[in-house]
Amino acid sequence: MNNVLRCIAIDSDPLVLDMIGEFCTKVYYLDLTGKYTDPFRAYQILNENKVDLMFLDVRMPQITGAEFLNSLYNPPMVIFTSSFKEHALEGFECDAVDYLVKPFAFDRFFKAVNKAFQLQKLKKPVDYLQDENSQPAQRFLMVKVEYSTIRVDLREILYIEGLKDYVKIHCGSRLLLTKTTMKNILEKLPQEIFFRVHKSYIVAVEKIDMIENSRIIIGNQRIPIGESFRSSFFSLVSKNLV
Repeated sequence: MNNVLRCIAIDSDPLVLDMIGEFCTKVYYLDLTGKYTDPFRAYQILNENKVDLMFLDVRMPQITGAEFLNSLYNPPMVIFTSSFKEHALEGFECDAVDYLVKPFAFDRFFKAVNKAFQLQKLKKPVDYLQDENSQPAQRFLMVKVEYSTIRVDLREILYIEGLKDYVKIHCGSRLLLTKTTMKNILEKLPQEIFFRVHKSYIVAVEKIDMIENSRIIIGNQRIPIGESFRSSFFSLVSKNLV
């Protein structure tokens, strides 16, 4: 599956590994392929297999999490875990997706992995029309506007704006207003192409012209970046700065 995150967990506490394993089974897009108390045993799978996300203990007997991460040639995304809040800065200096303080509840875990999931979607190349598994339903939407149903090619869509029980679909010179919810329309859009950046906005990633402070610019429109989406979005941006 294209939208699955292959992940591993490295922690000196076996109970924490068991907890991460249990939490991963509750999230459909997580595939936990290994759990390790010894970080050096994880080197082989990291070198020989594709790993998208790593849960990594900040303090381990043999090596720190930062030292282990820096030793990897092509490290995956990382979510640090620690019993101490004061280590959070160390984690974020390594461009971590998030930092979990043990013991953490499932809702906090889910928030962290969602950041990684959004990052992964943004990093994927947008080439859905050439995907051999693409179906026609992925290339267009049928949008009900008043008494008509209008076909909208996904390549036309710049961004989508939520207005309570309605959404506005902005397609360049064309604007469509339809009665539906943001949740409903997001479920019908290819996740590799469209990214929710605010509770009221979904953007077509390849249509972004510029990012200015906390706003995305598409054409003449300035779109705010919501607080809950800010970390994952700017983490990706920082990795692609030249």
